[in-house]
Amino acid sequence: MLELLFLLLPVAMGYGWFMGRNSIKQKDQTAKQDLSIKYSTGLNYLLSNQQDKAIDYLLEALKVEDDSVEAHFAMANLFRKRGELDRALKVHEHLVRHGNLPSKAQQQAIFELAKDFLTAGLYDRAEHMFQKLLKSKQYQLKSLGYLMQIYQSTKDWQQGIALKKTIFKLKDKQLLHNLANFYCEQAVAAQSQEKFIDVIELLEQALECDPKSCRANWHLAGVYEEHGQFEQAVKCYQAIYKQDKEFFPEVIEKMHVCYKELNEERIFFDFIKKVYDETASTSTLIKYLEFMIASYGEEKAVEFLLVALKRRPTIRGFKHFVKLQLASESSDSQKESLDVIKELISAYINMRPRYSCRTCGFNSSTHYWACPSCHDWEQLKPVRGLEGE
Repeated sequence: MLELLFLLLPVAMGYGWFMGRNSIKQKDQTAKQDLSIKYSTGLNYLLSNQQDKAIDYLLEALKVEDDSVEAHFAMANLFRKRGELDRALKVHEHLVRHGNLPSKAQQQAIFELAKDFLTAGLYDRAEHMFQKLLKSKQYQLKSLGYLMQIYQSTKDWQQGIALKKTIFKLKDKQLLHNLANFYCEQAVAAQSQEKFIDVIELLEQALECDPKSCRANWHLAGVYEEHGQFEQAVKCYQAIYKQDKEFFPEVIEKMHVCYKELNEERIFFDFIKKVYDETASTSTLIKYLEFMIASYGEEKAVEFLLVALKRRPTIRGFKHFVKLQLASESSDSQKESLDVIKELISAYINMRPRYSCRTCGFNSSTHYWACPSCHDWEQLKPVRGLEGE
């Protein structure tokens, strides 16, 4: 009897192992079936426009199987595209709270949730989430961009400047350009309080961030003019031409005033002629005609203008031609007709936008350093073409 017991013991152990293995397989199969049922039920709710119930079922499925994370990101993105931000938030918040996600998926969840908060206008929560990703290799650059966007919207320039070290390490030109404008905004505030030393220091830091920031030189020139340092102001205006030829027409009159103060108008007009030869800008053409009239008379100026209009016809240039014709020795009837034409042209020009954003195409009659539409800095410039420069 004892021998029979020893013979049956291995059989019993083998049977126990076999049954245990089958039990594990059955549990795995049951789990998969439960997952499949939850997804099927969730999708049915989704298709029947019962999104809240669908979310609950699909989020429950995540607890069973982490491989479904990508499906949840896709679902949240779908809700976001449909404008159902509250549901996208619910999904992303659940993913962030989930403790067992891989690091990459966790960072993606934080980033997407931060974007949801930003879209909803919850800047403090979005800022907190983006701050968490500043050490992430994958999301650091994007998070910095969004943080700068938040600080621009809230006009919290100092918070943006606090990111200077991180931005300098990345050497991203767009972020450095934005940072330069944050310094410019602080300089404007300091100038309103007549802290001129602080203004110059802030603007110099702006140029350190972005040597191509014509705005920094524009403000610097204004400070130098205010203190009678016209030679320094002229250098700033010349720098603007090198930085951004499209924006230069905005500084011509101010530059002329500085050269007058220095008694160097001839040098100014030589510079303007050089600019006109390189850009064919209408503003530089009209300004140079002042020199032509004073030096060679109106007849020569009109001849020069006609050649210029054939080279690059513009409405503003034609208006100036009519103005010169009115000043010449014409009959009263001719002057009356020309005066009507001049008024019509003036009315048309006044109706047209003077500035256009090079990023989004937004048009405006008023200049803004940050485009009111796309919020890009220093992209609103004088209109080019027939109706502009």
